[in-house]
Amino acid sequence: MAKLLEIKNLKTYFKTDDGVATAVDGVSYSIDKRETLGLVGESGCGKSVTALSIMRLVPMPPGIHAGGEILYEGKDLLKLPEPDMRRIRGNRISMIFQEPMTSLNPVFSCGMQIAEAVELHQKLSRKEAKNKAIEMLKLVGIPAPVQRFDEYPHQLSGGMRQRIMIAMALSCNPAFLIADEPTTALDVTVQAQILELIERLQEELGMGVIMITHDLGVIAEVSDQVAVMYASKIVEYGTAAQVFANPLHPYTQGLLHSIPHIGEEIERLSVIEGSVPPATNYPKGCHFCTRCEYVIDQCWNEEPPLVEYEPGHTAACWRVGELNKV
Repeated sequence: MAKLLEIKNLKTYFKTDDGVATAVDGVSYSIDKRETLGLVGESGCGKSVTALSIMRLVPMPPGIHAGGEILYEGKDLLKLPEPDMRRIRGNRISMIFQEPMTSLNPVFSCGMQIAEAVELHQKLSRKEAKNKAIEMLKLVGIPAPVQRFDEYPHQLSGGMRQRIMIAMALSCNPAFLIADEPTTALDVTVQAQILELIERLQEELGMGVIMITHDLGVIAEVSDQVAVMYASKIVEYGTAAQVFANPLHPYTQGLLHSIPHIGEEIERLSVIEGSVPPATNYPKGCHFCTRCEYVIDQCWNEEPPLVEYEPGHTAACWRVGELNKV
């Protein structure tokens, strides 16, 4: 049977003054009902562009769809007419955007923005849509939801705006949710409530989830599968247990080494030396070779394929077999 969402060899590029920027290059993964895929990697690696490509929200131009498929319930979203995509976007597939202040409309009240989505996609009356919006505000832990319904984005804190975005994304009971840094602006108690809410709705609705975040603790807690991205490519893929217990790629090892551990002697945090190369000028071989301590000549000249080293656990590195595991 087909997975709920399958991405096959997706390539999304951008035309810039400096040349073509390779934002997403040959990314493939799949998610089924009630599954969560954690997508991790540093800023600029292509995580959000992958999400925007799924939603077909990459502006073209300057964006270029250079290849690949995005199959939702067996249908390629990239080939759907725009009216059909609009019926799916925000209804069957929802997204919690990274920047709530720029994603919310400043001239409409927060409640009206949620109610509008419900009214449009769920075919409810205006009164029913308002009641549903108030119910969602309550669900995401916003105090005095009836009062907040009539307030505008500028009247709310960053954390409140983030919860408005989450309420909007979940209001239409989507079959698939893309959560782009959903808990960044929230304190830890609210973060736990939101993750619990997403998990509960996932069980009730059979929802598939892509969780994009820098927080490896969140990834470890909620993810079934983990994809590690670096410089437009997936460099490691496996179950959360596999990736955290036995990271294969030097980049994944570097990320895990940089986490402070409670109870150990206080020492200088490990860092990955150097910086990500520009997207218009990636190395010919492995994109991580400019920062890798294990680099050899082959790394500079040949791009490593994703190879399965144990069932379901793949990595793109020429030296995985030689390296000591973490």
